[in-house]
Amino acid sequence: MKKFLSVLLIALMLCSTCFMSGCGLFDALFELVPTKYDDADKYTAGNAEFEGKVDTFSIWWHHGKVTLKTHKENTVKIEETANKDIDDTFRLHWRYYYVEGYGNVLYVYYSASGDYDFSDLKKDITIYLPENDEMDLTFTTDTASVDVDTSGFENTIKEFVFCTNSGRLSAKIDSADQVRISGQNDEGVPQENREFSLKANGTVYDLGVSSSYAMVDVDVKSVRIGDVGSVFADVIFKSQKVRDLTLTNSRNKIYATVLEFDSIDIETFEAPCELILSPDASFKLSIKEKDRFNYKMSPKSVKVEFDGVVNDGSQYTVGAGEKTIKFASESDLVIRPAAE
Repeated sequence: MKKFLSVLLIALMLCSTCFMSGCGLFDALFELVPTKYDDADKYTAGNAEFEGKVDTFSIWWHHGKVTLKTHKENTVKIEETANKDIDDTFRLHWRYYYVEGYGNVLYVYYSASGDYDFSDLKKDITIYLPENDEMDLTFTTDTASVDVDTSGFENTIKEFVFCTNSGRLSAKIDSADQVRISGQNDEGVPQENREFSLKANGTVYDLGVSSSYAMVDVDVKSVRIGDVGSVFADVIFKSQKVRDLTLTNSRNKIYATVLEFDSIDIETFEAPCELILSPDASFKLSIKEKDRFNYKMSPKSVKVEFDGVVNDGSQYTVGAGEKTIKFASESDLVIRPAAE
């Protein structure tokens, strides 16, 4: 009963994250991305190019690839390709206008507003924004089964929000102040469509990832604050440097590689965790008696495969013990040095 309640609480926590990030949970349960939207008569169908600056960009996309780039032109350019002939109803629809508090806003939808059967329609879209070192961009996607590629976006993004409803997310970015990735899946969705992948070449200052039934695979060069979790699927995390990191899971594994860190907090339940650190890491590992929901926890086994480790009851010290690791679980923990 205790395990069930802990898993349920984590699931509810992940759902609340979806709400806070703007992801519609009810749409997720019905495997939908919104197809109806307000002020539909103010949207334009098809590809476009116009002069302007974008501060806030949101896109609702069903199936295909979303690519965001910068270019040297002083224009916003929107290009779409489809796997079959389509009319204006099924072409992308966009709107560009100014909103107080949000600046210049660009909204892009998969089609005209309405209820449609998209069948096997698959569309790829590329959006070019002007290069601007002072760009203060907020980028939000609400998707079903989509690859997102912003590796060609040369400027730091202020806020990057991904929400996928019963689908896959494969995102490549350079850097961002804040990243939020969330989504709801179920066991009925094919495994290949249940993966959240994030690759970042630079620093993400504030990272949050939450999923259900979707494997999480995060590879970020540097993270200041990170909170990464999944329910009923594995979590894979890799970073050269983090300041404060929280990793959570319910019934599946956590694999993490972190070469530099200040603090790491890990909670798992029925599956093991493997943590790989720098060979010269200096840390103190504390085994927590209770998890974040105040339930008593006791790991099956703890292995710290570093030379000179000192075990004092519920604490393990490597080197001078400068950094901190906290762990709560009813499964196993292995901490080992990375291969040199």
